[in-house]
Amino acid sequence: MRRKATAAGCILWIIGLGMTIAGLNLDGDPGRWISVTGNILFLIGLGITGAVWLSGRKKEDAEKEKTAAE
Repeated sequence: MRRKATAAGCILWIIGLGMTIAGLNLDGDPGRWISVTGNILFLIGLGITGAVWLSGRKKEDAEKEKTAAE
């Protein structure tokens, strides 16, 4: 499950970054909309990736404490 969530988050932030850059190079309202959509996707992707990273970090810390107690 963690791999799928990490992959989805990475794909979203890469697509979002690409859309943001593409939107900045376009004139008018379509460029603004593409740029805003890209920013939103970028932030969602980073949030997913960060959440997965934090959950894995907590799990590793708990396992280290468990083995240290034994």
